[in-house]
Amino acid sequence: MTPNRVVAVLTPLVFAPLAGAVSAWLARHAPGITVQKDDVQAVFIGGALIALAPALQWLHGWQKYEAREADKEQAVEVATIQTAAVEEAAPAADDSGGFDGLDDFDDFDDADEFGDVDEPDDELFADEQLAGTRD
Repeated sequence: MTPNRVVAVLTPLVFAPLAGAVSAWLARHAPGITVQKDDVQAVFIGGALIALAPALQWLHGWQKYEAREADKEQAVEVATIQTAAVEEAAPAADDSGGFDGLDDFDDFDDADEFGDVDEPDDELFADEQLAGTRD
């Protein structure tokens, strides 16, 4: 059980009544203090309220601490996501030498440059034809 839950549960059930009882006992039995029997209940309530103030301050500080920790965790997650996004985007932006679709084939639009491609070159196939007839 976390400390904030211990304080939240035990303060109203144990600590505040115990502080009220101790303050009422001191009001009746401490030397030099004169408290009438009708005012002992007010002393008990005052002692209990004195115990509640530090508990409330503890809980308030604990909630602020948890909020700061949650902000730190969220900042780490955001930084991790941003780093991953930058790493994924970096190769795509630096991909200048790769295939960009059909834009790379714009230089081959002129069929005149490849006019000799349709006609086979007899010199290249001469050795193969001779090799096939020898067997």
